[in-house]
Amino acid sequence: MAWDTIDKKKGSKKRTTRSRLEWLHSLDQEPSSDASSHEQSENEVNMEKSKDLHSGMELLEMDFLLGVVENTVSGDSKDVTMRRLNFEELNRRGKLGQVDSHSLAVYAVNAGDLYGKEIQCAATQELAHRTNNGSKEDD
Repeated sequence: MAWDTIDKKKGSKKRTTRSRLEWLHSLDQEPSSDASSHEQSENEVNMEKSKDLHSGMELLEMDFLLGVVENTVSGDSKDVTMRRLNFEELNRRGKLGQVDSHSLAVYAVNAGDLYGKEIQCAATQELAHRTNNGSKEDD
C-alpha cells in the first residue's frame, strides 16, 4: 500500500513508497514477469525444505539413526549433539514410532535440559500416542 503525504508548503502530494516492484533473479535464470513462475519457485523451495537433501542426513540408514538415538548413556556434549541431530531427523522422517520407549522417556524427561523443548515435546507426544493406542487395544 502506498501512503501519500501532502506537502503543506507546496500543496502537492508526495509518494513515500516505491510504486514499482522488481524481482531479482540469479544469473542462470531468465527473468520473467509472470507471477506463476514466482509461485513455482516458492513451491520448489518448500519441497526442497521438506526433503532435506542438502544436509546429507538422508544418506543415513535407519539402523544407524536408531542406534545413536537409543544410546542415551553418555552425557558428553558431542554425543548429545549427535543424538539431537539424529532425533530431529527421525522426527522429520516421521519414524519416531520405531524408537524404544525407554529411550523416548529419557528425551521426554529431559534431565539436565540436554535436548531442548522441541525434542522433549516430540518424545512426549510419541509416548502419549503409544499410551493412547495401547488403551484402545485393551478395550
